[in-house]
Amino acid sequence: MKLNRRGQIFTIDLLIALFIFTLIFTSVVIFLYSVGDTSNPLSSYYSEVSSTYLSNIATQAANTLTGSPGYPSSWPSLSCPQISTLGVMYNSNEVSGQKLYNLTTLPVGCVSQLLRAGNSFNITAYYLNGSILRINGRLITAGFATPHNANYIDVVQRYEVLYPGTVIIRISLKEWI
Repeated sequence: MKLNRRGQIFTIDLLIALFIFTLIFTSVVIFLYSVGDTSNPLSSYYSEVSSTYLSNIATQAANTLTGSPGYPSSWPSLSCPQISTLGVMYNSNEVSGQKLYNLTTLPVGCVSQLLRAGNSFNITAYYLNGSILRINGRLITAGFATPHNANYIDVVQRYEVLYPGTVIIRISLKEWI
């Protein structure tokens, strides 16, 4: 049997194959690190994870606030350590104007703790025409001012009837990172 050069592997062929494999492998690793890394702020997955996280926090806070009268239901007359759950509902269909007013008189740290919102939230009640609701001459807004340099802002809105009557208001809860 006679050996010819067509069936042999040359060292240069192995080096070229190794170079191509290393180039492709390195490209895949860099792509996964830069695009798929959830801790990299420039990553699309970071944006998705941050947005989902923020949306969950804002939705839970809004549901807590507008989902019950709070516990105990007489929370406006109690101090912060005595309040278990913060809620502004008068009954299952109407928002209590007095509880909205008392929400603005609670210390911001107390509201933050009860809603598990940290120091990046704002609650504001609006009329449907866009003006801020006033009760007893006080604007119904609680929390912090929204910063101009926030990376992500999530707004959850709930439309409720203000007790007593038929006035519909919009309660807007903002969370940001």
